[in-house]
Order: sequence, then C-alpha cells, then structure tokens
Amino acid sequence: MRARNSLRFALGLLAALALTTAARPQDDPFGGLRPYYWPHRSFGFPIDPDAVAKMDPKPTHIQLYYTLNRGTFQKGPKLPLTGLSDINGNKKGIIFDAPRDGDYEFVGQYIFANGEVNPKFDALAATIRVVIDTTFPRVQLAPLGSGVEWRATDDNLDPAGVTLECKWPTSSEWTKIDAPNRVFKANDSYAWKIPPGKSLDVRVIARDRAGHEGSSPVVRIPAESGTTVGLPKGSGGTFTGTTLPQPRIDFVNRLDFTVESTVQKMGRSGVQAAHLYVQKDQGDWTHVARYEKKLTPDSKGPHKLSLPYKAEREGTYGFYIIPESGAGAKADPPKKDDPAMVLVVVDTKPPEVQITAVQVKPGGVRGPLVEITWTVADPNLMPQPVSLEWSLDRSAKQWNEIKYRLDNNLTPTSGRYAWEVPDDKVWKFYVRVRALDKAANEGERIWDKEVVVDLEKPSATIDRVRGGSEPEKPPAAEKLPAKSDQAP
Repeated sequence: MRARNSLRFALGLLAALALTTAARPQDDPFGGLRPYYWPHRSFGFPIDPDAVAKMDPKPTHIQLYYTLNRGTFQKGPKLPLTGLSDINGNKKGIIFDAPRDGDYEFVGQYIFANGEVNPKFDALAATIRVVIDTTFPRVQLAPLGSGVEWRATDDNLDPAGVTLECKWPTSSEWTKIDAPNRVFKANDSYAWKIPPGKSLDVRVIARDRAGHEGSSPVVRIPAESGTTVGLPKGSGGTFTGTTLPQPRIDFVNRLDFTVESTVQKMGRSGVQAAHLYVQKDQGDWTHVARYEKKLTPDSKGPHKLSLPYKAEREGTYGFYIIPESGAGAKADPPKKDDPAMVLVVVDTKPPEVQITAVQVKPGGVRGPLVEITWTVADPNLMPQPVSLEWSLDRSAKQWNEIKYRLDNNLTPTSGRYAWEVPDDKVWKFYVRVRALDKAANEGERIWDKEVVVDLEKPSATIDRVRGGSEPEKPPAAEKLPAKSDQAP
C-alpha cells in the first residue's frame, strides 16, 4: 500500500531538525508553520533514506515545491532518488537556491514509475517554512545631551538583539551596558552621568533573527562642537555613518566556489565576457579574471553569469562583477570605496564542541533529571545552534531528540540544559551535542560514558528462616472436595 504522507525532510541547515510532513499549527499562534531564519540564499534538504526505503512501491523521483511570501506553489528542483546532491559531507538530498530574500514555504512530492504523484498538486500543503534574510540591520546613532539615541531597522530584527556598548576614548575594550529590568528597543535612548571633563565613545549593535549583526558608527558624548545632535525625524533622512544598504553576505564551507550574477540589461550586441573583481580584508579591489561568456538579448532569461573563484584561505571576500558587451563596452572598475555586490565568508572549520559535564539528579514528575553542560565556539554560529540528542547505541545513525535549537545560555561559548527523562523503560544511554554554523559546518561530541539514570536502590524483605538440614516445604496444596465413593 502506498504511503499516504508526503515527503519527509530533515533540515540539515537547522541542526538536522526532523520535521514531519503534517502541518503543525501549534508552532505558530496564528495557525501557521514556525519560521526558521536562514542567512544566505542556498541551503539543502537532506532526504531520510529509511523513510523512502519503507515505501511500497518506492518512488523514483522527488519534486520540491515552494511558495514565496504566501504566493502560489512553484516547482523547485526535481531529482531522481539515485541522483541526489551531496549535502553537508556524507548526506544526500536536494539543494535549493532562492532567487531572492523572502518568506518561503516548502513541500516535497513523490513521483512514481507509473507517473503517479503523492500528494497531488491540488493537495499540496507546506510543511517547512524558512525566512531567507541576507541583509544586515542598519543602525543610526546620534549624541543627545549626556547620552545617545538610536534607530535600528531590519525586516527581521531580533527583539532581544540590540546591544549598547561604551568605552573611554583611551581604552580599546568595549563594555556592554546591562540595564536592570530593561531590554533595549530598536528605537531607544540612554544617558550617563559623565564627570566634568570626561567623554565616552558609544556604539550600538543590532542583530536580526538570521544572525546578522549591524553596527552603528561610533559617536562621542558629550557631543563635540559642530556635531549634529539627535536623529533625523521620521523614518527617512540623511545620516552620516554606516547607514547605506550593506551588501548581501553568503557563507561557504569550501575554498573553491562559484559567484553567480544576473545581467539586468544588455544592448543589442549582448554580453561577450564578464570581469570578476575581489576585495580581500577590505583592501583594494583586484581583477581576478575575464571570463568569456555568450549572452544575447533574444535568448530566454534570466541571463545568468557563473564565475568560479578559489580562495587562498578562510576569511571575508567582497566581489564585484562587470559584464562586457559584444561591442567591448563595460563599466569602470570598482574604486576602493565602492561597496561589494556580495560578501562571502569562507569558513571551512566546524564548530568546536565539548561536553563539560553530564549529571543525573532525582527527577520530577516524569523521571530523573539529566543536566548537560557544554561549550560551543565558532565565529559564525547559527542562531540557536545547539542540538542535544540521546541514543542507546553510540554508533547509531539516527539519534533521538532531547532538545533542538538551543543557545549558549551561560556565556557566549557555553550553555546548560536540564532534561527530565520521560521513558521509564530507558535506564542508560549516550548523549550527543551537535552545533551548526552559517556555512553548514557541523561539529559534534559524544559523552564518553554511558549515562545511567536508574538511581533507585533495590530493596527486599525477609520472609522466613529455615535450618540448613530442614527440607524446604512445598506450598500447601489446594484442598480438594471429597469424592462420593470415598469412605468418611
């Protein structure tokens, strides 16, 4: 009998969080799917091979469908089960390249050898929601008396992601301001009691839900003579500092990758070549190469340019692409102050993961408590990057969830979680901690000892004592009724 559920994915980009294909309205108070925020345009959906292997008959292909900003379903990649893409090392699945930022919803469709599909197009229902956000928050900051006021803007700003920092002008160490019982808002202000003759350097950092951080220019208070005081009124207005739109940022986990661009317009001679420029460590622009291409205005769009690049080492690279027309016309090379079209962070190292302690304590209503403490360090960690899992088998391929999508909640590199073990049939198991960064590198660590959660000491009672030569008496036989022919 054919399986009635649609495609089951495990989202590798979200710490391999297994997501069932049934919609889960409890994840969203408005009845929708819980959104996951992703910081760049490309990501992968690993396919669960065990789930597919159990189907009868087995599908031959998988078709990915997606919607953008609650629109109609569109076809994404379609791949045979024997030709899935490589994802995150040893996993296979489907890679999706988003055309632009936005709110995406996904569902998979099985295709069978006889041409039938499951589910049918008119029965498609989204099972995974991903908000793709590749832009940084923009932060404006201005002095205001003995303090500052700021304005942070971003489509997906983290409500708890605004940080205020200050330092003495002669110091290189920034101090985070922790105001008791106060969370700084996107539009807010703060003031200090500054001794006469003293001044402070101040900056504001804002983080969005995809993990991007935008920083304001540094301002000095009290304001120096001639400095504009206060922010421009309203949502617009000019403002000095880093308030221009910042380039998109992508993360890759290998040194060789491809920079892709779309030609927005071309003349009647088309495009015969593309010039790639790179900026390393915010230095000067360097011409990488001239790539011969052949694009004509009568060819069907979009007109894509794919230019290969190999980085020398990890780091942040800015890229700029200039197409050259068939007649040899092209724009001037970028100047040093010209912003990159895209920034690429090359990060090939997985997060460093350590389990520092696993302690078992008497539990609550459901079972014993297992307190897990860890350290996870990486310069490009995903938001809520940590996943905790358990398994009876240390070498198991599939592990069970303890808790997914956790933050380092003790320090920027360490965290703790207490788990109440619900299954009273499980008394020992292994614990694993995994962490994911924005380049899809995954680090993991398994606790080297089995965790034993059976804390109860067996007890017994003494029924009787008998001598060494005294035979053990059998239990008393049940009294039988007398037979009718037996003498009294």
